[in-house]
Amino acid sequence: MGKQQSKPSKTSKNNNSAPSTPSTIEHQKVYKPHNYYDPLPPPNSKIFYYKENRRYPNLSNVNYLYPVDDNESDRIQDHHYIYRYIWDNNFSAPVHDLLNSHGSQILDIGCGPATWTLEVATEYQRSRFTGIDIAPTYPIHTKPHNVEFLQANILNGLPYADNTFDYVFCRFMIFAFTLKDWEFVIKEITRVCKVGGYVEFMEKNIQFWNEGNFTKKARSWFAEELRTKKNVETIISPKIQQFISETKHFSEINHAERCVPIGEWGGNIGKFYEFIYKWGAKNLKKAIKDCGNSETDWDLIVDKCVKELSENNGYDKVHRIWAKKEEFQPDMESKVIEEK
Repeated sequence: MGKQQSKPSKTSKNNNSAPSTPSTIEHQKVYKPHNYYDPLPPPNSKIFYYKENRRYPNLSNVNYLYPVDDNESDRIQDHHYIYRYIWDNNFSAPVHDLLNSHGSQILDIGCGPATWTLEVATEYQRSRFTGIDIAPTYPIHTKPHNVEFLQANILNGLPYADNTFDYVFCRFMIFAFTLKDWEFVIKEITRVCKVGGYVEFMEKNIQFWNEGNFTKKARSWFAEELRTKKNVETIISPKIQQFISETKHFSEINHAERCVPIGEWGGNIGKFYEFIYKWGAKNLKKAIKDCGNSETDWDLIVDKCVKELSENNGYDKVHRIWAKKEEFQPDMESKVIEEK
């Protein structure tokens, strides 16, 4: 299930400036998932620009900080396998029976190269899976019979009717949305989820345990840079719970977390996670430069932080948050249940 995406031409690679007019991805109609009488439109691969041989989306209301290319897709896939190992599963919501039911509709928000979508769809072949993303890095032709993909920008609203999906899954979007975006996204996810269906989020905060003095200062600086210059919140898991609660559709919100070691002290998983962490941090170079900081300095900061975390037996935590949608009640108060 490999990635299929257009490669930049030689002239494209040398073009280090974004097009003068950003593109948009807007759908003028409402789609029904897996409606074979009304095929989905083909993806538009002309929404990108290239800077220093990396590919980025050029969309008017998109704040995504990472590149969108093969290198980043490979990192996302490796990320998936680390977290699946840490959790020993692909989801925490109690949806096993639902996924085994014939015709259940599942939506993956920001599916990227669709590793999660393809893996879960292969395991649960009675359900129907839809993955959406602004960038068509998902497989366009070779995919399971119960999977479809739509190029869509959730910030323009999801092109689906209310109460369409039985389960909506969203992860790894901390560097894709501003705080205002998150509030809108969670409202949209709630809108298209059926009453009785589940929503689930998986994110990690930019937060470490057993961090040293240098890492603490660097993390605080990084968080402040992103908040003030990119409107990105780096401690996002409590905000996700808050925005879910504010929809007044969820009386219970479930939260669980897992610790992930960084460095040799954590064995093979710690060494691999250290490698992935450095890879991800260095793929943020453009965002760091956009904030007016040196790329060389950033490389040195990342290397020193990871070294310090490894020496101090440092780790971070990944969070899952899930909830069952109920009928709207204006006075509903959500109770957070901490799961082990």
